[in-house]
Amino acid sequence: MEFRGDPEAVWGRVSDVGRIPEFWHGTKSLKVIEKGEGGKVVADARFAFGGSGRVEISADPASKTLLQRFLSGPFTGTQAVRVVGNRLEARWDIEFHGLFKIGSGRTAGHFRSGTVHALERLSSGGEAELAGQRTQA
Repeated sequence: MEFRGDPEAVWGRVSDVGRIPEFWHGTKSLKVIEKGEGGKVVADARFAFGGSGRVEISADPASKTLLQRFLSGPFTGTQAVRVVGNRLEARWDIEFHGLFKIGSGRTAGHFRSGTVHALERLSSGGEAELAGQRTQA
C-alpha cells in the first residue's frame, strides 16, 4: 500500500508493540510477558474473533520490518510488516487450527480485509486521522 507522509513516522507506528491492538483490530490485547535482546518481546495475545495465543515480536530498524511469530493459538506462523520508502507491505504465512481451519477460506478473507484496514490506519496515523480523511474526501 502506497502512502503519503513520513516513512519514519509510519515505521514508528509499525514498530510500537504497545500500539498493535490500536492498528490491528483482530488483536484485542497484548500482554508482554518477556523482554529479550534487541527489543524482542514475547506476549500473550487475545484475539477479537475469539481465542488467545503466544506471539514473539521483533523489530528490525535497518530493514524497517516488524516480525510477529505466532507460537500458539488459533493459528501459528508469521506476519511481517515492512516499510519500504513510501510503501507499506504485510505478508502472512500462517496455518489455521481447530474451528478456524474448518472455515479457513472465510477466515483468510477476513484476515485480508483486516490487513488492508490495519495498513490504512498505520499509514495515516490512526483511526481519528483516517476518519477525518474520509469526511474530507
